[in-house]
Amino acid sequence: MKIFIFFISVFLCMSINAKEKILLCKMNYGISGENDETDIEFKNLSIIDQTQTIYLDIEERWLDVESKIDFENSGGKYTKSDFQISDSNIFSVSFLNNNGVLIRKNVIELNRYSGFVKHEFKTNNETIYRTGYCELSKKQKLF
Repeated sequence: MKIFIFFISVFLCMSINAKEKILLCKMNYGISGENDETDIEFKNLSIIDQTQTIYLDIEERWLDVESKIDFENSGGKYTKSDFQISDSNIFSVSFLNNNGVLIRKNVIELNRYSGFVKHEFKTNNETIYRTGYCELSKKQKLF
């Protein structure tokens, strides 16, 4: 009986963690600029050769650069977050403020069919816009 309960608990733990999908996004282009600039010129466009990990859990309404489990375990708390799904896109925005000062803001828009992603990362000092394409990771754990 104890073995049966053990296997059930292991199965439940696996199914809870399996909801979150790990996306590996090959980022192609980026634009960065200081927040006091009135408009960002395309001459600042640069090729980025990076992979950005994005975590997606539709049931938990989570699309972020950090795993929801890791975020909650570290005591993380967003000032505001929003998650929207349309026919073709998943959109997420999250803010973290401290005493009225923006610590970080992530805006992620993911096309459900093509994997095209737009990512805006903003701090108190700068804004970075990046685009790329995502694929589902073959491994559900990075480490």
